[in-house]
Amino acid sequence: MKELAGRVAVVTGAASGMGRAFAGRFARAGMKVVLADIEEPALEKAVQELRAEGHDVIGVRVDVAKPESVAELARRTLDAYGKVHVVCNNAGVEGYLDGPIWEATPKDWQWTFGVNFWGVVHGVQTFLPIMLAQDEEGHMVNTSSATGVVLANNIYGITKHAVVALSEALYGQLKQRNAKVGVSVLCPGMVATRIFEGSRNRPPELRNAPDPGHEAAGVEARRALIERLKGAKPPADVAEMVLEAIKSDQFYILTDHDWDEGIRTRVENILKRANPNPAIRFRGADR
Repeated sequence: MKELAGRVAVVTGAASGMGRAFAGRFARAGMKVVLADIEEPALEKAVQELRAEGHDVIGVRVDVAKPESVAELARRTLDAYGKVHVVCNNAGVEGYLDGPIWEATPKDWQWTFGVNFWGVVHGVQTFLPIMLAQDEEGHMVNTSSATGVVLANNIYGITKHAVVALSEALYGQLKQRNAKVGVSVLCPGMVATRIFEGSRNRPPELRNAPDPGHEAAGVEARRALIERLKGAKPPADVAEMVLEAIKSDQFYILTDHDWDEGIRTRVENILKRANPNPAIRFRGADR
């Protein structure tokens, strides 16, 4: 997809972090941008900032875990701009970090998969038929993580592996049909965002009953990971990589080489039928 000026982009998780950077970069490229997020005050702030810079943008509050909410996002997009050419399924949460995976509750699984995986599925199911029917060049970017291509270590990593698999299947099927719509899977390493504060938007119905032991473990895990994000790659750098990937039809987008050893080790272990090395563990998060 070479020409972006005048085209329409939709970005979920657009009120902060990478999504906010994507929206800003697309707007500066001359695109009309629909910013979507569940956090309404931050979303309104982002929209007002971009409008103050002279960009044509709108904001839509969306819960990507709900298909009807994503369908409403599509309706609002078409009502405002008539078409859609770029969709970034970017919304994500850190999920359960409170202890061993077998102690996670059904609500933990539902919350993490609902946003990180089903949010992407809903974006694909809702927007891709629209983009294909337009018979114009378009592109979809699904946000996974570097944790989606190394040995998985928690529910977050499992959801990100699922996003990679979904995107690979999507890529192959689109190419087989010579579709004008391309797809990329974004697998960022450490990026300076608020990913480990995602619990602030966890729906009340998916919150667990108080468990001081687990809560303390989760707080400590998040504190350590937030500390590691200090000095990480700026979201604007990732936005530039995404823009170039859309233009060049690049599928895998990795933001650095810090995870190369983990990727290589996982693949080699599979080919050798070797047992995974538990020392090759989760090193960080993506946004």
